[in-house]
Order: sequence, then C-alpha cells, then structure tokens
Amino acid sequence: MATRSFGRPVGLRREMEEVVASHTARAAEKIRRQGLATASLIVFAHTNRHRPDQAQYGAKRLVQLTVATADTGRLTKAAMFGLDCIWRDGFLYKKAGVIFPTLIKAGAVQGSLFLHPDDPRSKSLMASIDVLNRCYGRGTVACGTATGAKGGTLRAEHLSARYTTRWGGLLAV
Repeated sequence: MATRSFGRPVGLRREMEEVVASHTARAAEKIRRQGLATASLIVFAHTNRHRPDQAQYGAKRLVQLTVATADTGRLTKAAMFGLDCIWRDGFLYKKAGVIFPTLIKAGAVQGSLFLHPDDPRSKSLMASIDVLNRCYGRGTVACGTATGAKGGTLRAEHLSARYTTRWGGLLAV
C-alpha cells in the first residue's frame, strides 16, 4: 500500500495522475524488495470529509491483472485505468493511493499461452531503478508519469526536530 494525504487539495487530473503514478512506483518498489508480485490493485481517491462546505466524493476501483507482476510500468498502466474509472471533475481531492491486495511470490507467477510473467529484461530494469533510487534518493529515476507529484507532497512546516532518529539532528555544543 502507498498512500498519503495531500499538502493541498488537488483538483487537476494531471496532478492526480502524477500522484497515483508515484504511489504505484513506491508500492511496486516495496513488493520487489520482498520478492513479491501482485495480481490486482486498488486505486482510490477521496475529498476532505472534514470540510462539509466542499463537495464530497470518494471512490475506489479494483483492477485485475491478467498475469501477476512487479513491473512499475505495467502496474502504473493498470493504476491509470483505475483512475480513469473513478475520476470526477469538479472535486478537490485530499487523499489518493494504491493498494496491492493480492500478493504472491514473484517466482511462483504462472503465465499462460500468450501472457508471460515479468521477463528477465524487465526484472533487470526494475532492479537497476531500485538501486539508483536507493543510492541517490527516492524519485531519482521514475516512470514518465510519476514526475513531479507536487500535489502529493507533504506539508512539513511544523515538523519537529529529529534528534532521536537522525545524527544530523543532534545539537552541536
């Protein structure tokens, strides 16, 4: 699962696509790290229920995949299909996300006569992207749709100091 409340309301379709794509990429990275693949995904989005003065809307869509995968490109394409089904113009969305409800071991994915599990080139590409993002920071390399997700950035102006979790946060005496 990858989800987050937005720092500000999102009302543009393109911004929502960027947010959902970046959440999908993050969730795909997580399942690859665990050696898993998914056979379905759920895309959801909703408005701010604590603002009754604004129009309210919330929806989710289950998208079944023909063959389980951990490929970010294939998962992003499926997530965009799900977003197409639930998107409604005229609302200010507060939260969106992606859930992978069906997880299986990546080595146990069974294809069919015409559809195959992730090929070695795809696995190698995803592994390279994961290594680059781990070394140089999350989002260094991303799918074209997942660039810039400005609407999904967290507001952090009131973030407290991280003295207990970061060496750089310690006070110098």
